[in-house]
Amino acid sequence: MTESGSQLINSRYGIFICLLWNLIAVTVALIKGTDATFWLVAVIYFVVGVPGAYVLWYRPLYRAMRTDSSLRFGWFFFFYTFHICWCIFAAVAPPILSRGRAATGILGVMYYLDKHELLVAVFYLIGFGLFCIEILVSIWVLQHVYRYFRGSGKKLPI
Repeated sequence: MTESGSQLINSRYGIFICLLWNLIAVTVALIKGTDATFWLVAVIYFVVGVPGAYVLWYRPLYRAMRTDSSLRFGWFFFFYTFHICWCIFAAVAPPILSRGRAATGILGVMYYLDKHELLVAVFYLIGFGLFCIEILVSIWVLQHVYRYFRGSGKKLPI
């Protein structure tokens, strides 16, 4: 595997950091008196999200880079696109699931600012920034993996 390939694969730490900070921020909100349901959903995000990222896109990318398997690249592209969409959802945190407060999105920041919970709002704002960085890094990774895939002469299986 090339050096650039291992750099792409090391981007996996981003989602771990985002979900860990999300859990910390929602824990701070729980300590400040919010509903425990939000904390439980944040725990589920962390417990499912980190291993899910490993199984659904990290491992397929690692194997695709080692074996140049177009099927594994296709698997990676599918689930990594889903990963980017989920990060966008978490960065916005619309009130669809758990009223938008189980993810540290911008709408959660605005909610806690409106409730004059400045500490929680700052924690959520940092989480929002981390998710935004993760979105940008993920798009960069997707572009580079796609360039590598297309540059190697592979075709997506139909």
